[in-house]
Amino acid sequence: MFDVTPEEIRRLVCCFYARIRVDDVLGPVFNAAIGDWPAHEAKILAFWRGAILREPGYEGNPMQVHLSNSEILPEHFPRWLELFRDTANRELKPETAAAFANLADRIGNGLSYGIENFRKPEGAPPVLV
Repeated sequence: MFDVTPEEIRRLVCCFYARIRVDDVLGPVFNAAIGDWPAHEAKILAFWRGAILREPGYEGNPMQVHLSNSEILPEHFPRWLELFRDTANRELKPETAAAFANLADRIGNGLSYGIENFRKPEGAPPVLV
């Protein structure tokens, strides 16, 4: 997919979630939902390693997880993606940061649109990209 090492992914995940925990907008949502931060970070690390490096190890359904938490709103995703891109730019080589952030944008936007469409009132038109 693009050139990144497992150590770079680990560093990005750790630094990103350190920022999430203290973020004024996202911190309250994540801190209420995540009871075990090391376990959460290990799961997300496995997700990214699977998505980028094609390593097995991640088991889960991100859309279902996000849909099941009514505190997660589509308007949270721009802030999430902004923090992710900024953290990637701080922690990775520029070309790796750009590729990683672009992938995160695609995934984050997909989750946001999915939440909007699943939660829209019955009969309302679908949310389109």
